[in-house]
Amino acid sequence: MRLRILACALALAAPLALATLLGAGCDLPSSDVDGGDLRGVFDRDAAAADAAASDAGRKDAGRKDGGATPALPASAVAKPVTRPPTEGSCVAVDGLPDKDIKRTLGRPPCPGAEVLEWKDAAGAPRYACVITPKGIETRAPLPLLVFFHDAGDNPRSVDKETSLRKLGARFDLTGDPAHAGFIVLSPQGRALHGNREGAMFDIDYTGEDNVDVATTDHFISVLTTRGHVDRRRIYAVGAGHGGHMAATYAMMRADRVAAFATYGSDAPRAAWSCPGPPPPAFVMYRACDQISPCASVERWLRSRDALAAETTGLRLGAANAEEPSCAIDKKCTKIVGTALHRRWPKGREADLLRSLSRHTLSVAP
Repeated sequence: MRLRILACALALAAPLALATLLGAGCDLPSSDVDGGDLRGVFDRDAAAADAAASDAGRKDAGRKDGGATPALPASAVAKPVTRPPTEGSCVAVDGLPDKDIKRTLGRPPCPGAEVLEWKDAAGAPRYACVITPKGIETRAPLPLLVFFHDAGDNPRSVDKETSLRKLGARFDLTGDPAHAGFIVLSPQGRALHGNREGAMFDIDYTGEDNVDVATTDHFISVLTTRGHVDRRRIYAVGAGHGGHMAATYAMMRADRVAAFATYGSDAPRAAWSCPGPPPPAFVMYRACDQISPCASVERWLRSRDALAAETTGLRLGAANAEEPSCAIDKKCTKIVGTALHRRWPKGREADLLRSLSRHTLSVAP
């Protein structure tokens, strides 16, 4: 018991260390909070929502812990843990394919990036933005981040809302400073009927003929065929609805994806069915979130813990500083919680990347 208490104390003191609260076998501070009352919908008054979130962020930034932890140098990468690729299917088929398309989406805006194009099994044109470091043609294969945008967004969100493009030019995911940088692949979702958010991915159907999974497979294959991708280091990342897709894709393609990371996402519908644990995960979430409530995310973290899945959880306040517990209902209003959900935690990308860098697959580069 004393050793467990010490492990918990160390995890609290150094939350970004490999031994996290979950890894140390500790109960999450807000594990008894019911997230039912926090669940909500997108508020139509976006301006009011953003203003409320900004005000919450200013209050949070005034605390003594003052905002995000400074990023370590890009080369400060721990020795990765290599796992064998999972053989066979580990996700049971569930749901029905979403074929109810509202409209066909055109070519997305990808300034300064390559646009890949393909027709999926339904005959619809599909696109993805590809952001690569300079000189990719003459370099050894690089890690690949597959970024799934949130509902209603497009592939450009990886550039507009995150710092992943900038970090892709110089961040070391391999432990070799001479081999720094990574590729970003951002597929575009589909405009599905019944979802007013617009472009999104089919996260409810887990059959092998899921066209969004197949489309992602194709775009990754294009880059690997060129010899640009280090197949040991393919990672899935997503925000909100895209986080569900990242988790789903990582589990359905556990033989290809080394680890995944999400922001503002709770448990995906896809359920792991193999004897061993699912792929490692880095999960960022808000203490106040009306779309993916904090307590709902933590139920997912505990379910992964029960599967012995390596999971690093990072609970954030409005100014992206770490929070000790989920926000209480009266402080997490619909407007604030909705705005915070939509706001990617800029400045925390280095934490995400360091976590992913600790995991590789034992496949040929």
